[in-house]
Amino acid sequence: MTTQARINELQTIYKEWLGVYERLEVAKQDLAKSAELMTKLEGFYFDGEYRQILEAIEHGEQFDLTTDGEYSVMSEDTIWHALHDYDSMLWDFMRFCVKHLDKAE
Repeated sequence: MTTQARINELQTIYKEWLGVYERLEVAKQDLAKSAELMTKLEGFYFDGEYRQILEAIEHGEQFDLTTDGEYSVMSEDTIWHALHDYDSMLWDFMRFCVKHLDKAE
């Protein structure tokens, strides 16, 4: 490979990285938004409101639990699984970041 070809190759790689970096900036905003949303779901699930509504349903109170295709938040495992999946994803992100930041390895 000539020096010019190598420079061209690396310029292409850098240009691709710039596009990826822009998407990472958006992903960072999405990650912050996901934390905000999960905090609300976690509060609903663990602070008693979920249990209170579930008990009302068990005692015959009727609510419209129709969704657009996703599981209902009143399904017992919906929020639990979402929290687990979210935590798992965050740990994966953290491990990935640490691996790539720790240049000693």
